[in-house]
Amino acid sequence: MNAIANPAKREQILEKSRFASLFSFDVLPYVSVAQYDKNEYIIQSDEPLKRLCYLVGGTAKLYVFHKNGKQTLVNFFTPPCILGESELFDDTKQPFPLQALTLCTVIEVDTRRCKPLLLSDATFLRNLCIMTAKKSVAQNKKYTNLVSYPSENNFASYLLLTQCDGIFCERYTETADYLGISYRHLMFLISNMCASGILERIPGGLRIKNFEQIQKLTNEMNSTEFDYTT
Repeated sequence: MNAIANPAKREQILEKSRFASLFSFDVLPYVSVAQYDKNEYIIQSDEPLKRLCYLVGGTAKLYVFHKNGKQTLVNFFTPPCILGESELFDDTKQPFPLQALTLCTVIEVDTRRCKPLLLSDATFLRNLCIMTAKKSVAQNKKYTNLVSYPSENNFASYLLLTQCDGIFCERYTETADYLGISYRHLMFLISNMCASGILERIPGGLRIKNFEQIQKLTNEMNSTEFDYTT
């Protein structure tokens, strides 16, 4: 984690995100801005969460650790997105681990210093409800897509979300778990897409050769979402 200490850069991030407008009180004295490198954990599951995190850059992925030691990928988050809201209301709750998929920029509020202000701020609570509802809708849409569309479409969407400069290097076992398919079926999908000239196997992963076709498969799952207005 790299804290952004440069005042000009910090101010630029805060102004661009309009973060202060989410509150009716002056939240800036309680705010810090940080960047997390790829694969670095933004939130750890083995320590109490005393921060409210607002993702303004990059993509992060949420995991669940099971008692048997297995780790399951639950969801992806992209900006703007607020994280750690459950722990704000229940500080005994063990947080889910959140890992940076790409370089992530996060605005963090020290809830130890301003929790009473947050919990009594109607403007913040209203905005929090809207953002939490959007996350819920996105999660429901993900599960609906997994059930309603072929695995090829869901894999195409996953590829677009996780690729970096056209290169996919996520773990295949984790990918199969997220898509709700077997490892064998995932290998079948990859082989078919490679034979069709959509993907190419490279050391350590895959290269997307036909972005247009990947986007087309993804767009087939797009539907009109609830329009949240402020």
